[in-house]
Amino acid sequence: MRLMKAATDLQEQAIEEISKDVEDLLAHAVNGKHLDMYQKDHPFTFIDGVYNGTMDDAFRILSGLQLLHTIIVKPKRQITKRDRELFERNREQVNASGFSFPFDLDDFVSRHLQNA
Repeated sequence: MRLMKAATDLQEQAIEEISKDVEDLLAHAVNGKHLDMYQKDHPFTFIDGVYNGTMDDAFRILSGLQLLHTIIVKPKRQITKRDRELFERNREQVNASGFSFPFDLDDFVSRHLQNA
Protein backbone atom coordinates (compact mmCIF):
# COMPACT_ATOMS: atom_id res chain seq x y z
CA MET A 1 0.00 0.00 0.00
CA ARG A 2 1.40 3.36 -1.03
CA LEU A 3 1.16 6.21 1.44
CA MET A 4 -0.18 9.40 -0.15
CA LYS A 5 1.26 12.62 1.20
CA ALA A 6 -0.85 15.75 1.27
CA ALA A 7 0.08 18.72 -0.86
CA THR A 8 1.90 21.41 1.07
CA ASP A 9 0.42 24.85 1.61
CA LEU A 10 3.37 26.22 -0.36
CA GLN A 11 2.53 24.03 -3.37
CA GLU A 12 -1.11 25.10 -3.35
CA GLN A 13 -0.11 28.75 -2.91
CA ALA A 14 2.27 28.47 -5.90
CA ILE A 15 -0.56 26.95 -7.98
CA GLU A 16 -2.83 29.86 -7.05
CA GLU A 17 -0.12 32.40 -7.94
CA ILE A 18 0.67 30.98 -11.38
CA SER A 19 -3.03 30.58 -12.14
CA LYS A 20 -3.48 34.31 -11.39
CA ASP A 21 -0.63 35.09 -13.82
CA VAL A 22 -2.34 33.01 -16.52
CA GLU A 23 -5.67 34.75 -15.81
CA ASP A 24 -3.95 38.12 -16.20
CA LEU A 25 -2.59 37.02 -19.59
CA LEU A 26 -6.04 35.84 -20.61
CA ALA A 27 -7.58 39.15 -19.55
CA HIS A 28 -5.27 40.86 -22.08
CA ALA A 29 -6.19 38.35 -24.78
CA VAL A 30 -9.97 38.43 -24.71
CA ASN A 31 -12.54 41.06 -23.96
CA GLY A 32 -13.85 41.27 -20.40
CA LYS A 33 -17.31 39.90 -21.22
CA HIS A 34 -15.86 36.78 -22.84
CA LEU A 35 -13.50 36.27 -19.86
CA ASP A 36 -16.39 36.62 -17.39
CA MET A 37 -18.37 34.04 -19.35
CA TYR A 38 -15.41 31.64 -19.34
CA GLN A 39 -14.86 32.04 -15.62
CA LYS A 40 -18.55 31.59 -14.84
CA ASP A 41 -18.94 28.43 -16.95
CA HIS A 42 -15.47 27.01 -16.28
CA PRO A 43 -13.91 28.34 -13.09
CA PHE A 44 -10.12 28.38 -13.11
CA THR A 45 -9.70 26.53 -9.81
CA PHE A 46 -9.35 23.19 -8.07
CA ILE A 47 -12.05 20.71 -9.11
CA ASP A 48 -14.01 19.29 -6.18
CA GLY A 49 -14.12 15.53 -6.34
CA VAL A 50 -11.19 15.32 -8.75
CA TYR A 51 -8.42 17.13 -6.87
CA ASN A 52 -7.30 14.82 -4.07
CA GLY A 53 -4.91 17.28 -2.45
CA THR A 54 -1.94 14.95 -2.78
CA MET A 55 1.63 16.06 -3.35
CA ASP A 56 1.59 14.16 -6.66
CA ASP A 57 -1.51 16.01 -7.87
CA ALA A 58 -0.14 19.36 -6.75
CA PHE A 59 3.19 18.67 -8.48
CA ARG A 60 1.47 17.69 -11.75
CA ILE A 61 -0.74 20.78 -11.63
CA LEU A 62 2.10 23.15 -10.78
CA SER A 63 4.52 21.78 -13.38
CA GLY A 64 1.76 21.71 -16.01
CA LEU A 65 0.67 25.29 -15.30
CA GLN A 66 4.29 26.47 -15.41
CA LEU A 67 4.79 24.93 -18.86
CA LEU A 68 1.45 26.31 -20.09
CA HIS A 69 2.48 29.76 -18.85
CA THR A 70 5.86 29.49 -20.61
CA ILE A 71 4.20 28.63 -23.93
CA ILE A 72 1.56 31.35 -23.52
CA VAL A 73 4.15 34.12 -23.10
CA LYS A 74 6.13 33.11 -26.21
CA PRO A 75 5.71 35.54 -29.09
CA LYS A 76 2.99 34.21 -31.38
CA ARG A 77 5.32 33.90 -34.36
CA GLN A 78 7.58 31.54 -32.38
CA ILE A 79 4.89 29.05 -31.35
CA THR A 80 5.57 25.72 -33.02
CA LYS A 81 3.55 22.57 -33.61
CA ARG A 82 5.53 21.00 -30.74
CA ASP A 83 4.48 23.89 -28.46
CA ARG A 84 0.84 23.21 -29.35
CA GLU A 85 1.26 19.49 -28.58
CA LEU A 86 2.97 20.24 -25.26
CA PHE A 87 0.27 22.78 -24.41
CA GLU A 88 -2.52 20.27 -25.05
CA ARG A 89 -0.79 17.44 -23.18
CA ASN A 90 -0.12 19.63 -20.15
CA ARG A 91 -3.62 21.13 -20.22
CA GLU A 92 -5.01 17.59 -20.08
CA GLN A 93 -2.60 16.70 -17.25
CA VAL A 94 -3.65 19.74 -15.22
CA ASN A 95 -7.35 18.97 -15.70
CA ALA A 96 -6.89 15.24 -14.94
CA SER A 97 -5.03 16.13 -11.74
CA GLY A 98 -7.92 18.22 -10.48
CA PHE A 99 -7.40 21.82 -11.60
CA SER A 100 -9.75 23.33 -14.14
CA PHE A 101 -7.87 24.85 -17.10
CA PRO A 102 -10.64 25.46 -19.66
CA PHE A 103 -8.54 27.42 -22.15
CA ASP A 104 -6.97 26.54 -25.49
CA LEU A 105 -3.73 28.03 -26.76
CA ASP A 106 -5.71 29.99 -29.34
CA ASP A 107 -7.43 31.84 -26.49
CA PHE A 108 -4.04 33.46 -25.86
CA VAL A 109 -2.33 33.80 -29.24
CA SER A 110 -4.38 36.85 -30.19
CA ARG A 111 -3.26 38.68 -27.07
CA HIS A 112 -2.21 42.30 -27.39
CA LEU A 113 0.96 42.02 -25.34
CA GLN A 114 4.43 43.22 -26.07
CA ASN A 115 6.80 40.39 -26.89
CA ALA A 116 7.64 40.01 -23.23
